[in-house]
Order: sequence, then C-alpha cells, then structure tokens
Amino acid sequence: MKGCIFLLPLTAACLSCAATQGQEPAASGPLLQRLRASMPTRATVDSFLSGKQGPEKLSRNSGWVFDADLGWALCDATRLDGVDKSRTFYHYEADGARKVVNFPDRACRIHTYGDSFTHCDQVSDGETWQEYLAAHLQEPIRNFGVGGYSAYQAYCRIRKVEEKYPAKYIILNIFDDDHYRNLDSLRSIRLGRKINDGFTLPYLRVDVARGRCQEVPNLLRTPEDVYRLCDEKFVYQTFKDDPVLRLALAGADKKPAPEQIESIAAGFGIPKEQLTESDAARQIEKIHTRAALLATKHVVTLAETYTTKTGKKLLIVLSFNQRNVRDALEGKPRFDQELIDWLNDRPYPVIDMRDAFRREFAQFKCDISTFLARYYHGHHSPLGNFFTAWALKDALVKWLEPAPLPYRRSE
Repeated sequence: MKGCIFLLPLTAACLSCAATQGQEPAASGPLLQRLRASMPTRATVDSFLSGKQGPEKLSRNSGWVFDADLGWALCDATRLDGVDKSRTFYHYEADGARKVVNFPDRACRIHTYGDSFTHCDQVSDGETWQEYLAAHLQEPIRNFGVGGYSAYQAYCRIRKVEEKYPAKYIILNIFDDDHYRNLDSLRSIRLGRKINDGFTLPYLRVDVARGRCQEVPNLLRTPEDVYRLCDEKFVYQTFKDDPVLRLALAGADKKPAPEQIESIAAGFGIPKEQLTESDAARQIEKIHTRAALLATKHVVTLAETYTTKTGKKLLIVLSFNQRNVRDALEGKPRFDQELIDWLNDRPYPVIDMRDAFRREFAQFKCDISTFLARYYHGHHSPLGNFFTAWALKDALVKWLEPAPLPYRRSE
C-alpha cells in the first residue's frame, strides 16, 4: 500500500521530554481515570521483565515477557485456564516457537503466526491445531503465535523470526480483534484495565480518507523504559491525544456529543461528511472498524510483499470468537465484509473459519449454544483446535509442494 511511513523509535531523551513538557494531568476526569486504570504497578512490571523465575523456571506473568521490538513474547509458564478447571502447560523452543511435540528432529517448512488463537491459549502443549495437523501430515509445524498480538505484531514477528529461522510456507492467522489491536499503542488503554499484555507495542496510525498507514515501532524499547508506565505524568503526556483513548472514552459515554465523535473520526482520517449513523454507539463502532480493517489490509499487503520478495508462500486464516461465529450461523451480516471482498482477489489461499463452522453446524440438530460449547472454552478447546486442524487440512495439502507424505500417491 502506498504512502506508508516508517517512523524511528523514540530515544530516551524524547521519552523524558514527553514526560515533562506540556500541561500537567488534571486532578480527575474520565481521561485520567482511564489512564490510571490502564497503568501497571511496579510489581507488575517486575514480573513482566523478569521472565523465567524460580526452581521450575516458569514465568511470574503467566508467560508474557518483554520484547523490545514486538512489545512482548512468551516464555515457559503454567496457567489455571484449561477445560474442566485444569492447569495448562506452555513451553517454548530456542527459536521462540511453542514446544514441538511431533517430529521435533525434522526440518520444518511451515511456520504459523498470529495471536492466542494461533498460539492456542487454554490448552497444553500437544493440543494445538498445529500439532494435530503435524501428526496427520507427518511433518512438524512450528507455532509462533503469541497471545494478545495484533495482525501487525504478527507480521513484525514474521520478519524477526524468518531472518534467522526461515521457512518456505507462512500461515498468518488473523483473529477478529486483531484488526482493532493494530491501532493500539498501549494495549490496556482500549480495555481500560490491567492485563498481562497491557504494555506498549508496535502499531499503525491510519488515515482512512487517504488509504494510508504509518508504521510506528514499539515506544518503550528498554526494560528501564517500561517502568515509565508507572509514572502518571509520563502516561498522561504520552497518550492523552491517542485516538484509541478518545474512542474508548466516547464509547463509555452514554451521550457523546456530535463534536466529540467528529474529533474521533478526524483522528483516524475520516471526514465528518462520512459520518452517516444516527446512533452514536453505532457510529463509534463504525469509525473503529473502518480504521481497523484498513490497518489489516495494510498488514496483509506487507505480508504479500515480504513473502513474494523472499520466495515464500502465504496462506491467510481468519479466526473468530464465539459471538462472531454465532452471528455467522444466524445469517447476520459480517462486520468485516469489506475485508472479505478484498481478500477474494488475493492470489493465495484464504480460509474463513466461519464458513467451516457453518458447514459443520449444518450437520447438527442442536441449538447454536450447545454446538459452540463443543469447540470453545473462551479460546478453542482441544476439540476446537482439532476442528481447526481438520478445516485447514485440505487447503494445506493442495498448498504444499511436494504434498505431505501421506498424500504422495506415487510413493
């Protein structure tokens, strides 16, 4: 996509200036309250930076750990988030991939990237869709998914990993919230609460009217800098004009003023003449979605360019939460139809998991809630990951050259 600008990372001096110049934070008000709710404690930052700890060498932050380029990555951890209230176990290879269970001694030609639906949160090593596919295809599939990633973060990780550990086949899995995460400069701002991955990240600034994106590196690039998120003055001065913050505040306002909505739209490059919704909440949602989908188009274009230039092959998977799958099963319009139409013209496989669930549901006589409970436990359950593997299988067999060993008919 033309018109994209690569910005240099801020220096420590710039960060210091950002914290001391300009207006002091107001004593109260929704904006400052939102920022305060988003700020980590020093103990939280300690855990985020410490990585593996203790005799078992497990993370104190459920696996999330600081990464200067990507915002965060993952390290060994256990969590209390599995099916039937079970513990889940997460381990990683030297290259950062999740533990390879099937065929770890073989060269790998398939790398997968994305967020927690790629990483497969809430299941243990060996219960991921990559491992189910690997067992069937008789070759390893490496899992470079990271919980909380945006599509843009996943692309940045492709560039970082593939430089040292190249593979020919790249699967980019984009979850429905990843579109919006592309726009987040500090993840916790949009949610308005503290989370394990509520830190700064590389993101995209968008101008919808011009169809342009700016790629912005992770703001806080040293462990020492991360502690600035505990400084109220720094957080206020750095993020007070963030368009996602303004959007989140308007969304929480029961009656946002028209001028407030127009200001939010302008922050994403949308002129007020294009604000056609009479309902304020619906208008805010539409602004956010237009900007988010433009960002994802940009990410996909970057991935296309990179894989073509490096001689790699690309496959896109679109994953969804229960609500969006339910909407698809009920025949409701798809929130991302603009992106779907755009992807239809791409010269590589694109798999929309809503279509797979729709075909599966047609074979059942139960209600939608009962059906979805088979496959979801917040994230996909082990059965949901097996279903995902089987939904991708045929496309991978056609995509890979030579075909996986079980499908080489002449051998």
